[in-house]
Amino acid sequence: MDWRERELPQLGDEARPEYQMMIDYIKNQVGDGREYVNDLVKVVLSDRGCYYEFRDLPEEFSGAVGSGFRYEFVGTRKGLDLLGAIHDLALGPESAETHEISLMAIYTWDGMFRPEDTFIYHWRRYQGEQDGPVMIGIYRPEVLPIFFKLKVDSDLAEPLLGARKGVLFFVANLSDQHLLVRIPHHGPGVADLNEVAGVQVVH
Repeated sequence: MDWRERELPQLGDEARPEYQMMIDYIKNQVGDGREYVNDLVKVVLSDRGCYYEFRDLPEEFSGAVGSGFRYEFVGTRKGLDLLGAIHDLALGPESAETHEISLMAIYTWDGMFRPEDTFIYHWRRYQGEQDGPVMIGIYRPEVLPIFFKLKVDSDLAEPLLGARKGVLFFVANLSDQHLLVRIPHHGPGVADLNEVAGVQVVH
């Protein structure tokens, strides 16, 4: 199984074509699929993989090629409880096997990021080097975001993700049935596109 995963970077013009090539590759592999859309995000799911992209910011993109992802439709209460558990994981005690926790929740969207409508938490530590913690915005425990995403590398995430490493994202709908996608990463065949130069096949 080949995986491609993409996190929101600050890209210079010289880096953009490289990332765009990777994004195009994933979209091509996933194909047309089934689309789920709200004001902020479009999700495409098929038998060959999945991805999401922000409609106004297509560089905010994450996807996987293969059949290892899982999706389901959940109610509002379950969505809020899941986000609460992720928030507790992010801001709670870390373990020795916690290397990265990144949470992004967006409550409303009018084409621009606004701190009052967003909650972002990021912390990362690999090989003795630490980035963060950084926290932006306000967490609202009883307000359902229109989108939230967890990117994680921690043994504490296994009950939520089914693996210690991977991505989970949630897309709210107008009804009480919202899309939840889990993309667990297992073994060495995982690549974060922030850390890969060029398009590579990772087994």
